[in-house]
Amino acid sequence: QRELVSKFTYFCQKIMILQKSEKVLFFLTILFLPTQLGKHFWPEFSFVYSIPIDYLSPVIYFWDVLVLLLLTSFILQKKKFKVLPLNIFYLFFLSQLVSLFFADSIAVGIVRAEQYFIAGSLGLYLASSKFSIQSRKLYIPMSLAIIGESILAIAQFFKGATVGLWIFGERSFSLSTPAIAKFDFYNQEFLRPYGTFPHPNVLAAFLIIGFLILVINLQKGILIKAISAVSGMALLMSVSRTAIFVGFFSLLLLLKGKIRIFFLLLILVLSPILYQRYSSLFNFDNLTLIRRVDLISISINLWTQDYFFGIGLNNFIPKVADILLSGPSRFLQPVHNIIFLALSETGIFGLLGWTVLIGFPIYKLMRLTTNSKSKKYFLAIWIAVLFLGQFDHYFLTLPQGYRTLFLVWGLSFSMLE
Repeated sequence: QRELVSKFTYFCQKIMILQKSEKVLFFLTILFLPTQLGKHFWPEFSFVYSIPIDYLSPVIYFWDVLVLLLLTSFILQKKKFKVLPLNIFYLFFLSQLVSLFFADSIAVGIVRAEQYFIAGSLGLYLASSKFSIQSRKLYIPMSLAIIGESILAIAQFFKGATVGLWIFGERSFSLSTPAIAKFDFYNQEFLRPYGTFPHPNVLAAFLIIGFLILVINLQKGILIKAISAVSGMALLMSVSRTAIFVGFFSLLLLLKGKIRIFFLLLILVLSPILYQRYSSLFNFDNLTLIRRVDLISISINLWTQDYFFGIGLNNFIPKVADILLSGPSRFLQPVHNIIFLALSETGIFGLLGWTVLIGFPIYKLMRLTTNSKSKKYFLAIWIAVLFLGQFDHYFLTLPQGYRTLFLVWGLSFSMLE
């Protein structure tokens, strides 16, 4: 009997340690989701014309280690992934891998596939664990992540350079760095802040989506007001056209009463800045439109090479490297549209994989009989993701982009419970 009691006690202690570890690891996983601290490797296939290309480089991120430890803790407790989200993810992942059988470079495809697998694992964890969207386990680290990124972005804007937080993956640059993102405000140049993201547009998308997730949890109180102020300021300083449009439009639909009137007045006050930013598309800043149109045209031509399986996952940049695009230099970027990118790289089969992955939770959310705020906000989040994806590629190509995408995907399944 003593031996049985001793074994039982040891088992209970082990489970308690694993449960505490899981809580800590989940907290850190959400907190460090926006960061990009990692070790890059530069094999030959990650260079194009002797230029190192981040999209093609294998990377071990600190965040990846956190997710793998989180999954280990989950599995050691003998918990299981739910069948439906697991099967959907398997179908999606297979649809991406199949394209590699027809790719010129399998290696660069594996680089992207490995990142999809890790980010998707977080989504599966959220979808499969006993998790509430109102849980403090989510909104506390998410609040800290948004506030931290916002303060860092504001500091970068006023300094006109990075502040040196390399430990979180902040890259070193300043207003004079070649090809850095800048904003021209009536002949005065300002740095567009990056936070710890690879581009201000990705920072802006994270702030919007993260804020909408928090609003579900924190309808009132000083915390949500503080987050609104600091993240709103950082979003404006990013001057991301599509993200600002999505943010303003989403809040205009979701807010009511006096708050909506205040919000409309705020837009009116900010109209000189917004006018300058959006009108620049049709004069001195029209190169961004020209490049996007060129890339879409190229992506369609590449898709016609193999309608069903595309040119191969993550093979877009190597494939178009020999094509001189508009502008003074080669623009080595994926096409700025997730539909055209999926079609060109993975064909109809790969696009169907993405459609099922994203479409199923949206469909189930729409079928919910409840008309709660959570449902409305999550549908707004998915609309934001799909709209932003028509003008940029980061949800499919950059670590913080697909981490955020799978975060929303996993939480959507939590909403369906």
